[in-house]
Amino acid sequence: MASVKQLLVFMLSLVAFAYTFYVVGSLMFFLSRPRNVPKIYVWVFNLLDNKSRLETSYGPMLFDTLYIIGFILQHSCMKSDLVKSILDKVGLAAAERSIYCLTSSLSLHYLIRHWLPAQSIVLWQVDVASSYVLWWTFSLVHGFAWMIIYGGSIIMDLPEILGVKQAYYDLKDYAQPIAYKSFRLRHLYSHVRHPSFVGLSVILWATNLMTIDRFLLALLLTTYMFLAWSTDRNDVVYQRNQFQRKVQELKND
Repeated sequence: MASVKQLLVFMLSLVAFAYTFYVVGSLMFFLSRPRNVPKIYVWVFNLLDNKSRLETSYGPMLFDTLYIIGFILQHSCMKSDLVKSILDKVGLAAAERSIYCLTSSLSLHYLIRHWLPAQSIVLWQVDVASSYVLWWTFSLVHGFAWMIIYGGSIIMDLPEILGVKQAYYDLKDYAQPIAYKSFRLRHLYSHVRHPSFVGLSVILWATNLMTIDRFLLALLLTTYMFLAWSTDRNDVVYQRNQFQRKVQELKND
């Protein structure tokens, strides 16, 4: 018989699962929608004859940097051994992944909602609205990158990544899902839980409008990923093999 705590943890995991999907959808729109600014705000050398453009970017750059740092700190602190130990001591080990995803989604959602554009400084701009070829190229590149991210999440077990499986297994009094994973997948989980460094990097940098705030976002998040995600060749081989296996299973069905 499941306890009240186990039922509450399972309900929390479902809420975190749904909310994470909503925030990721908002993130897709935030990062991948084509953008435009007035033609007068083109190329960084315009700063040389208009100091006010630089001055108007100070505020947005400061607050945007704080938002990014806040997200990075939350993302790093919540997966620390100290936090895991505290949750384990209070009997919430099964909710650890759900709490992590929920707090990460809250932090990311706050960043998206309060982001301040700094469009007075433009590093490059491609007018995709005036060309179907450019628009489709931009859309397909981003669409393919998102498919890689979602595909990698499925390969790595999406319900487990978002914490639903841990809560469900606890509800059923099973061992935690990690106990049923292969050694190679546990090795991958030991140092990375997010799929596709390359896919997210493409999304961050392959933008038709690289304003200074977008450059800051891309630079800080790419640097964070590079430092925090330590995938090796064995991880890449494992994910490629799992992808080929999934494709073969779909063909057989």
